[in-house]
Amino acid sequence: MDTTPRQDGGAGRPNPDVPTSGERTGPPTPVLEGRSFDYVPPRERHGSLTSQTQLWFMLNASFLTAATGTLGVLTGLNLAWSIVAIVLGSVFGTFFQAFHGAQGPVMGLPQMIQSRAQFGSRGAAIPLAAAAVVQFGFALFYIQTGANSVASVVEAAPMSLLQVLVGVVALLVALVGYRLVLRAETTVSYLMVATLLFLTVAMIVKLPIGELLGQGNFVLAPFLLQFAASATFQVAIAPVVSDYTRYLPAKMSGKLISASVFVGTLTSAIWIEVLGATLAAYDPMVDTVRAFAVLADSVAPGLAVPVMIVSLLTCLNAVAVALYSGSVAVLSAVDGFRELVSSFALRARTLSIAGVLIIIGSLVVPNSILGSFEIFLALLVYFLIPWTSVNLIDYYVVRKGVLSVSDILDTDGGMYGRWGRAGIVSYAVGFVAMIPFFSTSIWSGPAAEALGGADFSFIVGLVVSGCLYLVLTRHLDRAKELEMVRRAPINTLDALSQGHRRVEEEDQLVS
Repeated sequence: MDTTPRQDGGAGRPNPDVPTSGERTGPPTPVLEGRSFDYVPPRERHGSLTSQTQLWFMLNASFLTAATGTLGVLTGLNLAWSIVAIVLGSVFGTFFQAFHGAQGPVMGLPQMIQSRAQFGSRGAAIPLAAAAVVQFGFALFYIQTGANSVASVVEAAPMSLLQVLVGVVALLVALVGYRLVLRAETTVSYLMVATLLFLTVAMIVKLPIGELLGQGNFVLAPFLLQFAASATFQVAIAPVVSDYTRYLPAKMSGKLISASVFVGTLTSAIWIEVLGATLAAYDPMVDTVRAFAVLADSVAPGLAVPVMIVSLLTCLNAVAVALYSGSVAVLSAVDGFRELVSSFALRARTLSIAGVLIIIGSLVVPNSILGSFEIFLALLVYFLIPWTSVNLIDYYVVRKGVLSVSDILDTDGGMYGRWGRAGIVSYAVGFVAMIPFFSTSIWSGPAAEALGGADFSFIVGLVVSGCLYLVLTRHLDRAKELEMVRRAPINTLDALSQGHRRVEEEDQLVS
């Protein structure tokens, strides 16, 4: 099989940008991004850890995140224990999410197409489909949240028109591509931090925080619900992490990249979820977005307007990110069955179709965000947990990052084949093992009911999928695979060696 990398990083045509040892980051890519599911060569790598931290902070920095933090309080858990569940759940979920960050610069690939190494070029369509649904689902809810932000201060504005406008503007940002998304996120991050500081001070001054913290009792089921929701909200970002870290130079420290992802997303998630939980404890009947507007106006009439403008901007960015990554997942899945050539036109067509469908969906789905979002969050964990377990175990334990990018991008799967039995079986068995532990408002499994409605499915999925994958890959001939990776025109060996040298230099500086 010919595995010479094509111009866009796949198999079949020559590529002038095949990385060589010591190659420096070159000139920037065009304004309109042509890349989607393909490899980013070293000469197009750029960015800093600071900008990455801002990007990941902003990925959670919307008032939709606050809705996640309300679930414990609204189901009977007191505020103090809700905050504990938010912190523990967020840390747990971010732990898995952040480890995906180091994969991007080493492989130069979007997150989900990397799954071909575990699932095969066609088998990867299973987690890719789940990832696309997750991202497009988030885009839908962010559109509604952005429209609600405007409606909370401009009551005469028709919701349907607002949702269409939010969706269209975000679609245009996503069409331009990564550079505009990154610039928009970093710019708005300053406004959002200032807004959150203002709202935090307002909450401390205006609400009886001490009284709220002393009310209620600990209840296990709502505690686990809040823990799982906060963890799931963080795990849901895992399928997009390398979509953005792949643009970083391979010489960057993997530890620091993972740390930037961890700190960025964890900070905004905990901060905003705690604000949401506190507002829900104070007045459980008020809509989450409107509660922030009411709080701002309680300080001084009219302050809700700038707060909601910032909320709208954060939602526009979040929709753009979700559309961008969702379309990458779709193209990655299709390429496993029919070879595609990455281009701006291909990305634009895919984004436009997805964007229109999501805007229509936002008009159809009931605008009571919390009710629909709770079900959406519950379903997220069921489909994503087995995948993240398999992917991380393979990268860090089984193959230790030694992979052939050329074979991953081969439509026929190359050395990884079309159907990866170990990955598919581990994912499927892990998912099935989770079913008795499912606990949602529409259905609960027998194990969940026996535990009083507590949902331990995410733990079951992580353990079963990860352990089974280790068992099924125990006879993998790593020596033979290493030789094949060495012969691949694009592989991770040079990037890994740069990373190892960087770690040694950091250790020497510390000592």
